Amino acid sequence: LSDLDFVIDLVHWRDPKKSGVVFGVSLLLLLSLAAFSVISVVSYLLLALLCVTISFRIYKSVIQAVQKSNDGHPFKALMEKDVTVPPETFRKHVDVCLTHVNRVLKQMSRLFLVEDLVDSLKLAVVMWLLTYVGAVFNGITILILADILLFSVPPIYEKNKVRVISFSCKSCIVCFKKAFIVEVQIRDYITITSIIIINIAASSN
Repeated sequence: LSDLDFVIDLVHWRDPKKSGVVFGVSLLLLLSLAAFSVISVVSYLLLALLCVTISFRIYKSVIQAVQKSNDGHPFKALMEKDVTVPPETFRKHVDVCLTHVNRVLKQMSRLFLVEDLVDSLKLAVVMWLLTYVGAVFNGITILILADILLFSVPPIYEKNKVRVISFSCKSCIVCFKKAFIVEVQIRDYITITSIIIINIAASSN
């Protein structure tokens, strides 16, 4: 399975145990970050992991001493596993990340240097709306809501897919008409505003 297929299986709860663990851990981590600093959360997580491994190590040592067995280190199988990252895998992921970074940088340059006035104005409107979102929610709250929606919407949609598709088929024509009218109105408004701004700038010069 690819990474995308693995994520799709998780959010659709194909394996409830794995999905439950990932959802629970991610939600607990985000809630912890909302209440404590990143340093505190990381320290507590590592401390809890150390407490578990040390306790298990002592427990197994006591059991081996009582039973006079020679089983060896309880984590021997895990320690013998190769946890190093191969150079080829590292380069592959770096190349993929670099491709995405370059694409984002190119898009940001196009928008902020106003290659297309309409697209730049759309970005300005989105940023302006996000200022209101930021005034109501902080970043962690949005991540918590996104995590809950990510693991709750896909299974709900999958169970009610027939109903949703039926409703969509009945209302899609109306939605398309409304969306087209709204898009035309927005484009006209942006065009008129741009012409007014250009005329004001020209008259001031």
